[in-house]
This record gives sequence, structure tokens and C-alpha cells, in this order.
Amino acid sequence: MGSDKEKKKPKTGRYRLGSGLLWATGQFAYNWFITYDLGGWKTLSAVVSAFLAGWTTALILGRFAKWGAGYKVLMLAGILVGVAIFSGAFSGLSSAMEWWEAKAITVDWAKLKEFLLSWSVAPPAALGLLTGAYVRSKIPRKSEKKEK
Repeated sequence: MGSDKEKKKPKTGRYRLGSGLLWATGQFAYNWFITYDLGGWKTLSAVVSAFLAGWTTALILGRFAKWGAGYKVLMLAGILVGVAIFSGAFSGLSSAMEWWEAKAITVDWAKLKEFLLSWSVAPPAALGLLTGAYVRSKIPRKSEKKEK
């Protein structure tokens, strides 16, 4: 009876799953319709990497949203964080065995610059923009919580 009077916290954690699925679907569509010459394992690796990148991006943006960040801030942060995470997640899954066996890990700055200035950045940038708007729509602002 006392528990009936207590207000339950609204569950807002499902936005991470939705964002991960959004990224995975977007990456699959990109691989299926634009770069259809890739093999099945590379496509699957890219989709899993995109899901992880979307999940992690939403996790980070969710914290900013809970602190009260607006749409514009979250959309810009979604682009920056999404591209950064996606570039690491994509190369991380596809070259994990090479890194495991490597004696010394170095950063190839020329390759990173080439990646950031290529069309490969367009999908994570667009998905990061959508993730920022999606996260803001799923997490209520502090002022909205107090009014209810």
C-alpha cells in the first residue's frame, strides 16, 4: 500500500538499444545499397561495429541529456562522438587479431586523416546527428519532470 503511493522512475534506458539498432540498420543499408561489393563477413562486422558505436554514442549523449543539454548541443556532440567512436569501433573489430599479435601499436595519422576526409564519415555523421535528436526526445528534461 505504501508502495502504491511511491512514484516509479520512468525507464529511459531503452534509447540506447534504439540508437544501436538505428546505427546498425543505417550501416547495413549503406553496405547493401552503396558498397554492395563487400563480402558477408565484412558487412556483418560493419553492422556489429555500427551497433556498438550507436549504443556507446547514445550512452554518452544520454548523460549530457540528463544534465540538461538541448537538441543543438546533442546533435553536434552526436556527430563528433559518433564519428570518433565509429572510426575506432570499425577498425577495432576488423583488425582486432592484427593488434593482438602486434609487438608495437602505432597510430597512422595519414590514414586517419584520409578516413576523416573521405565519404566514409558521412553515415556516422548523419547517424550521430539523428542520435542526438533521438536521445533528446527520449530523455525528459529536468524542468519537465518537476511539472508533472
